[in-house]
Amino acid sequence: MARRKPRLSDRPHPYGWVETRETRVNGRIVVAGTEVKLKGRPGRFRFVKHVLTPAGVTWLDFIGGKTGHTQWVSVREDAVQTVHRINRTRANTT
Repeated sequence: MARRKPRLSDRPHPYGWVETRETRVNGRIVVAGTEVKLKGRPGRFRFVKHVLTPAGVTWLDFIGGKTGHTQWVSVREDAVQTVHRINRTRANTT
């Protein structure tokens, strides 16, 4: 039987990387599951995590997009166009 490839969640981050489930974007607190609109991408995305490296590089991970085309996206904080107050996508995308 072939060995199973480890899932991404099973792999540890490199030393010093900090992963959080809450951050502040455009003056609003964003927690896991909060919906946003990203510049240049159709649809709404749900926030998953915020990652910070020791070198000072930071990005945000989202899942979602146009209905029927769910995708995983990692972007910088300035790529967030709108933080929505009300979630409208299906809850099972997070």
